[in-house]
Amino acid sequence: MMRFKSFLLAWMMTAALSSMAQVVPFDTPRCGFSSWMPAPVWEDALLSGNGTMGAMVFGKPHDETIILNHAQCFLPNRIPKQALDQASRLDEIRQLLADGKNQEAARIPVEQSMLEGFGEQHWIDPLVPFANLKVSMAAGNISNYRRMVDFATGEAKVEWEQNGQLFQRCLFVSRPDSVVVLHIRSTGKINASLSLARHQVNWDQWNYINNAIKSVAAEADEKYLSYRTEFVHQWEGNPQGFEGVARVKAVGGSVTVDGSQMVIANADEVLLTMAIEPNYHYHKSLLPVLKERVDRKSSSYQQLLTSHVQVHGDLFSRVKLDLGGGADGALQSEALVLRARQQVSPAIIEKQFDAARYNILSSVGTNPPTLQGIWSGTWTPPWSSGFTHDGNVEVAVSHLLSSNTPDLLKAYMAYHERMMPHYRDNARKLYNARGIYVPAHSSSHGWNIHFSDVWCLSFWTGGAGWTAGILYDHYLYTGDKQYLAGHIYPFMKESAWFYEDFLFKGNDGKWAFSPSYSPENNPANDPSQACINATMDVMIAKELLRNCIEAGKVVGESKAQLKKWNDMLAAMPNYRINDEGALAEWLPAHMQDNYHHRHVSHLYALYERIDPDFVASPSLMEAARVAVEKRMVHRRRENGGEMVFGLAQMGMVAANLGDAQITGEIIQWMSKYYWAPSLATYHNSGNLFNMDMSGGFPAVILRALAYSEPGKVKLLPALPADWKQGAVDGMALRGQVVMNRLAWTPAGLEVTLTSPVDQTVTVELPRAMTAFTTDAKTVRRRSDRLLSLGLLAGKTLKVVVKY
Repeated sequence: MMRFKSFLLAWMMTAALSSMAQVVPFDTPRCGFSSWMPAPVWEDALLSGNGTMGAMVFGKPHDETIILNHAQCFLPNRIPKQALDQASRLDEIRQLLADGKNQEAARIPVEQSMLEGFGEQHWIDPLVPFANLKVSMAAGNISNYRRMVDFATGEAKVEWEQNGQLFQRCLFVSRPDSVVVLHIRSTGKINASLSLARHQVNWDQWNYINNAIKSVAAEADEKYLSYRTEFVHQWEGNPQGFEGVARVKAVGGSVTVDGSQMVIANADEVLLTMAIEPNYHYHKSLLPVLKERVDRKSSSYQQLLTSHVQVHGDLFSRVKLDLGGGADGALQSEALVLRARQQVSPAIIEKQFDAARYNILSSVGTNPPTLQGIWSGTWTPPWSSGFTHDGNVEVAVSHLLSSNTPDLLKAYMAYHERMMPHYRDNARKLYNARGIYVPAHSSSHGWNIHFSDVWCLSFWTGGAGWTAGILYDHYLYTGDKQYLAGHIYPFMKESAWFYEDFLFKGNDGKWAFSPSYSPENNPANDPSQACINATMDVMIAKELLRNCIEAGKVVGESKAQLKKWNDMLAAMPNYRINDEGALAEWLPAHMQDNYHHRHVSHLYALYERIDPDFVASPSLMEAARVAVEKRMVHRRRENGGEMVFGLAQMGMVAANLGDAQITGEIIQWMSKYYWAPSLATYHNSGNLFNMDMSGGFPAVILRALAYSEPGKVKLLPALPADWKQGAVDGMALRGQVVMNRLAWTPAGLEVTLTSPVDQTVTVELPRAMTAFTTDAKTVRRRSDRLLSLGLLAGKTLKVVVKY
């Protein structure tokens, strides 16, 4: 890994010293891809982003469009209401559910919303484009066209030859400088016009747009392009509009203005730096501040790039997968996607692993990834492209810790912290409870406004607990007690307070979860999704309470509070195994499992850390295996099928169950069917731009290579059979351990670990060893498959194992 970083830095220094007059064809990036044609639609555009701003590059030589995005650019459809007063009718809902009248119970929130003036079901505010940057250049015959993305630098590049000249455009979005950077150069003179404009509005969208956008203004002078947009619906704490300024520097040429266009003639090179910001007080323009900001950043392209790569390149290079490579890695992206459908190869998986991580890290900064990451090329994105907390965003961030980028998970924490006042309102108004309630859908606000009598999302109570579990894992990986105490634990504690008020004892003396909801599924013998005691809800609550007790001891929680949580755990209902031997999705015995479904919510206990209830119970582990097999029947009929994030979750579960065959099968499906030519990912096989799998694909792979808990590491628990040899560098493990390298062959493996603290770690091997070698004196053999490694703070320990 250090060799890679040194290579990257050396390359950047060499590039910075190169004369701009020396315009030579691009090399195909080693970590990245090239493509032979411009994007026909926005979903195929080249992607770049810094977690706050994003850019989508079509790559058209003469009439280019670059869609510009901002992480907070959610178009307000209305001034939002708080959650409905479901709490006033909670007893009525619970009685209907107890009487088996589930559909009637699901109608109560809808009825109440009509009484309160909600009207129809409300969608969250959608993620939409900020503006389009248009670049027009003289037409001519094109040859040797290519476009590409360099994952290690974050650059989207386009080049072509025309009339004996080589033209190149490079774009990236800088993390340290927080600007979009566009560089145009050529072996001859550059003649171009540049402008900012509103993203294209289709004929049937104008009423929608005019009801949401009050005004737009695009201007140009000989130095700047600017664009402003104001929203109709404005409320305290939400952006009233957005503004952007681009500083354009034409070297060796002239600049004139034609309306809102900047016209550049006979330039040697063009450098554009652009900043975009939300405006919370639109009457006071941000344009003067933004102009001052981009003026300060308008140094050379190479200087800006060098600064960016030090941050972006570090994040990208922290983990590396090596499965042996091969010729497929050099295929142009269109050919690579087609080849994968015919036969997945190690080189293709390596490329997709890098692409997926690039897509997510480029989307994480201000917020975690939305359904579409940080990008949107439409005014009406599917599901509004916000944050869907019953699975999508959790899968999108699911590899951030194991890929050794815990700093990126802080964006997930920051978003939820901003929404805490809304989450408290939800808990109070929906359930008359203290604490917090995270809705299934959110974007610009966190109030629960989205539900219907079919998708009864106001009955789903697991959002805060699930979020808390992901956040607590940050502590298990990093050991950061200060961040735990200051940010994570307060969220966990309020999540637990909700359950203190929401749960009640049933006739059996166990806690009852009513109402309850297993996301988007209904029993085979009941058309309603409303229910009592969904397995997922119980799993989330139990995990949360266990984690709160662990974390509470670290931060000094009162003994009374810890005892209360221990007592609550003791009264949790037991899981159920159905008549077919599968873990049941609902605890009541009369509710029949519906296996033909895209979610695997009732396997939540095996998504991340394996639930100790399952560790201690071979029968529960076997029931989970049967549940996976039952769901796989549905998936096999459709070669993976729709909603790939559910497929990724099942891959995580299979890996944690040690099922290499199913884990490999799922990785094959994800590699074959869910990639765009831009190496963005899809929601369904072959369609619907969506970033969930960009988080889930590397997560499943990393889980197949190592499972960890503090003090325990299981190596290669679910290695696909055709991965005969390979290596992973830089993977993080729970307990503050970094696996600098794990390499394997049929004859054995070698593993190198580093810890910042002294500790002993038990390593479980995938097969019985015949011998091991190490220079460390702190390694002990405990059995044919177990090694005890004494790690010393800051010291690297390497062990070579022979089978």
